[in-house]
Amino acid sequence: MDVAVLTYSDMPELAEFERPLLPALRALGLDARPVVWDDPTVDFTTVRLAVVRSTWDSHLRRDTFVAWAQKVGRLTRLHNPADVLRWNTHKFYLRELEEKGIPVTPTAWVEREGTLDLEIVARARGWDTLVLKPAVSAGAVETHIIPRAEAAAGNALVTRLSATSELMVQPYLKAFESEGERSYIFFDGVFSHAVRRPPTLKSAPRGFAEPTLFAPDAKELKLSERVLEAMGAPLLYARVDVATDNEGVTRLQEVEVTEPALFLNLDAEAPHRLARAIAAKL
Repeated sequence: MDVAVLTYSDMPELAEFERPLLPALRALGLDARPVVWDDPTVDFTTVRLAVVRSTWDSHLRRDTFVAWAQKVGRLTRLHNPADVLRWNTHKFYLRELEEKGIPVTPTAWVEREGTLDLEIVARARGWDTLVLKPAVSAGAVETHIIPRAEAAAGNALVTRLSATSELMVQPYLKAFESEGERSYIFFDGVFSHAVRRPPTLKSAPRGFAEPTLFAPDAKELKLSERVLEAMGAPLLYARVDVATDNEGVTRLQEVEVTEPALFLNLDAEAPHRLARAIAAKL
């Protein structure tokens, strides 16, 4: 097999908006197939290159996933590489990027088994509403929106969640409700396309329902490029998510270089751009 496009057991044929990659790779003459990442019957020594895509249970078993990536990275070419996957699957990476001058959404961090008084944080930082979530998470799992008036009661959540994970607390960004989040997608360091996305948290109000392609904003694109420069060498794929804070400043929300949705179905040429970037790694 030339290219194993990695997914997970609940989605063995890949997420729908990732599937256009397969015919794009095959059009280049490559044998490309979806492969469940932790399928014990797969011999990765027979795979020329493995691409992490819809591995959407990795956050539930981060240690297992990271160990698997390190092993597979020794058997074949793995993209993105194992050390990148380890770094990106814990949101402490945002602290590193902030130290390098990237404007990150303001965050209060809680160590594992640590404590934090949400009421004090809200008052000190002037946050009307808080967002609490684990530092290892995806898909809004255990993400909680807490109004300042309920912050004291929310401390019980901090205690429960910090028993097993480091946590992050951020202000709720009101612009999410109308603007959503903007994702800038790059292949091998080159900008491909931009997607506007509604909030991941289903209970959050939203001004639109589905991800949509949009013309990139020049300043947001420049910020996204700065983020990738701060990370070092170009990666096979990267999705930089930005949002507008409550003071009107564009900030980095996350940089997704593990298993982000790349919305290949929204831009007809995007699957081919990614396929060519993959072929260049072989």
